[in-house]
Amino acid sequence: MIGVLLTALKIIGIVILAIIALALLIILMVLFIPIRYRGKIYFKEVPDIALSVTWFFKFLSLNITYKDGLDIIGKAGWLFKVYSNHDDDTDTNKEIEDYESKVEETVDTVNENKKDDITLENTKKVDVLEVDNKIKELDKQEKKQSKKKKSKSNKKKSSAKKESKLDKLVNKAKDIHYLLTEEENKKTLLLMLEKTKNLLVHILPKKIVGFFKFGFDDPSTTGQVLEAVAIFYPLYRDDFKIVPMFYDEIIEVDISFKGRLRVFYALYIGLILWLNKKKIKTRPQ
Repeated sequence: MIGVLLTALKIIGIVILAIIALALLIILMVLFIPIRYRGKIYFKEVPDIALSVTWFFKFLSLNITYKDGLDIIGKAGWLFKVYSNHDDDTDTNKEIEDYESKVEETVDTVNENKKDDITLENTKKVDVLEVDNKIKELDKQEKKQSKKKKSKSNKKKSSAKKESKLDKLVNKAKDIHYLLTEEENKKTLLLMLEKTKNLLVHILPKKIVGFFKFGFDDPSTTGQVLEAVAIFYPLYRDDFKIVPMFYDEIIEVDISFKGRLRVFYALYIGLILWLNKKKIKTRPQ
């Protein structure tokens, strides 16, 4: 008997350890296996957009395409469709048809009941109108007296509100000035900006390939756009081309990009930002 209990306890312990190990493995996979994304954007008179977000060799995937219409498909386990925006459209159409049929039935029943109630309502309306007229006369007299009192009180309140708004604006300006000029706040804000920049660099696409061809009626407008885009030249100079067309009116875009996001790194940066936010000192009152 004792041997059976020991073997049962061993089996239960092994099962519990296996569940804990599996949970830890899943947590580590979510934290360290990156979420990858890639996309393609083509535009020449009509947009053609395709974006896919995947995790763990496409075990989880989300595909978004837009050409003639928006298509969204989410899959889990490589094969099982979890979400599709077209499925929602069919369900909503069925619900609308059912709702319309129910409304028509209720309208018919209500119309039948109204015919019976009209005769009774007409007899009651005469008495109700007389009472309403008397009540309205009394309300008019009360409103005249209350308006005189409200006008005096509103003048006092408006002046007090103006003073309170000015005080609030002045206090906010002082708070912002203290936040930006205090030495320790400067250090924490610079650190937070640096970490936010690192997170953006981590999330932004690692590779962008394609071209942007543009031209306008006025060549000077094309030159101004080229001047603005040239600011980002260090980011796209290797794989992305800017093609200005000074004598043709055209806009054509062909962009392919891909990148990734590690959940662990995003949580790490978020924790640093949250801890440093608590270090920021406010203006002493």
